[in-house]
Amino acid sequence: MTASTIKRTYTNFRGVDFANEPSLVDITRSPDALNIWKNYSDTQGSCIETRPGYIQIGNFENNINGIYFYDNKALIHAGTNLYLWNNFPGTSEEKILLKNDMNNKRSSFAIFDDKLYILDGKNYLTYYNNELKNVSEDNATIPTTTIGRSPLGGGEMYQDVNVLQPLRKNTFLADGKSTDFYLDTQNIEEVTEVKINNSIINEYTVDELEGKVKFNTAPPKPNLSGIDNVEITFKKSINGYIDRINKCTKIVSFDRRLFFTGNPNYPNAIFHSKINEPSYISDLAYYQDGSNESEIKAMVVGNNILWIFKEPNQQNETIFYHTASLEEEGKVYPSYQGNVSTGCYADAINYKDDIVFLSRNGLEGISSNDINSKQLLSHKSSLVDNKLINENNFNNAMMTEYLGYLLILVNHKIYLADMRQIFSGVLGYEYEWYLWDLEKDKISYIKEYRGNLYIGSQNGLIFCFQGTNDNGKVINSYWTTPMDNFGYSNLNKTTNKRGGLAKIKTIPNGEIKVAEKTNKKQEVKEIAKYSATGFDFNNVDFSNFSFETRNNSYIVYKIKEKKFIEISLKFYSDELDKPFGIYGAILEAFIGSYVKK
Repeated sequence: MTASTIKRTYTNFRGVDFANEPSLVDITRSPDALNIWKNYSDTQGSCIETRPGYIQIGNFENNINGIYFYDNKALIHAGTNLYLWNNFPGTSEEKILLKNDMNNKRSSFAIFDDKLYILDGKNYLTYYNNELKNVSEDNATIPTTTIGRSPLGGGEMYQDVNVLQPLRKNTFLADGKSTDFYLDTQNIEEVTEVKINNSIINEYTVDELEGKVKFNTAPPKPNLSGIDNVEITFKKSINGYIDRINKCTKIVSFDRRLFFTGNPNYPNAIFHSKINEPSYISDLAYYQDGSNESEIKAMVVGNNILWIFKEPNQQNETIFYHTASLEEEGKVYPSYQGNVSTGCYADAINYKDDIVFLSRNGLEGISSNDINSKQLLSHKSSLVDNKLINENNFNNAMMTEYLGYLLILVNHKIYLADMRQIFSGVLGYEYEWYLWDLEKDKISYIKEYRGNLYIGSQNGLIFCFQGTNDNGKVINSYWTTPMDNFGYSNLNKTTNKRGGLAKIKTIPNGEIKVAEKTNKKQEVKEIAKYSATGFDFNNVDFSNFSFETRNNSYIVYKIKEKKFIEISLKFYSDELDKPFGIYGAILEAFIGSYVKK
């Protein structure tokens, strides 16, 4: 066969493919790339480049369990301590210890009517106006459980018991004769206040066992007929009531209420507050989603629906949803079972109106045309599943959204899903993916706020993503092309040493290295090293400086390889503060004789 030339163009890069053997990966993807992304705010996703580095901005000494931003301040849950970071994000943090007996587990929060609410599996807290309080102690609603009651009993049941605190009220219509007033329950602990015609009085005795208040003088009839004129506030604690909420670990705001779950004693229960009253949670305001055989792993709000994700179980009762419904007793949130049987293994999130969750098989999405139709399951992560689901502590993965990406933090790594790049998979459309490694600093917590990404480590350090190194350490970033046979797997090739060209992004202090490997020798061989520096005096290394001022330029590299079947290029940076970006590359080869055994 006569030698002919073939040109391969690598461009329109999409993401990684860890699912296929390197020679079967599409040329727009990489079988092995690390610490790379597309910076849409800069180059609109037209090139791939080194991810931003991160710098340390705080040290809180213990594992970071929560980061909450509120009123230009930050609350940091580290170990068993909760701190106020008063001068956030100052270069030296001003730490104020707010609480020292937090649960040493990942906590959850919600902001409701300008107040911050925090759950950690031990406490239900609120922070407002520079004060941290237990919600049960922060003027928790005292319900009036019975109204229109006669001294001997009866009346109308009015409000439910508030599980957050033991106080209740009964109001009575005095008859002007009776001195014994019976409460709507017995075995009370104490009477805390008695009013007659809105005036506090103290001339009475209490029989706690019978739940009876005996007045020294019979209260008069009301001035206005039919209007209650005696109000008795009393205390009756019910074992386990307050722990229904305190032991919850997840909280979300939905339909002007707070919803709670994650209590190990009630693994299938969802609790909620009264509308507009996070400090009032009725003892009847709960729903049970499926059996208690499996726990609820996540709650997600989307399209006026509260989605509930449970871990896998034998009954395949794994996904439920709640919508508001008006009934005689007011607004309720009945539970409906979804038709999807795949269980949630770690976390769930609303990613740009895609409801997605982590199953044991990877990232799943659910969709339906309307709430009454069948939900469809769409797998989103086939390109990275073989790495993602085999990460240590995959069941503790957490997710957030950052600059249009969905970020999954697991085992000190971040998997980035990109909805702006989608493709048709077997079960619906999937995302393209990238992978970042944060192993050097043992990152265990991730949080986005106002376009900035914050991460926390197991030893209490907090970092913010900015700069070109990882807290003084090198960012090892690279992109490899597939093992490419140029479409001729049965023919030998020889590179055209004049045919290597790459279009690179100019970056202040940037640098790009090029290497290659073939099927003949699997070790990577460095070919060349080029400056990618643009004209910018900020943080410039003048030993690595060029006066290129355009956003991109071209580099030429020479590869000398003979009689190979497959070849792969590697573009990378492995030096401190030397990021790179690449738009595309070209490689030419001569097609030679048939491959012989």
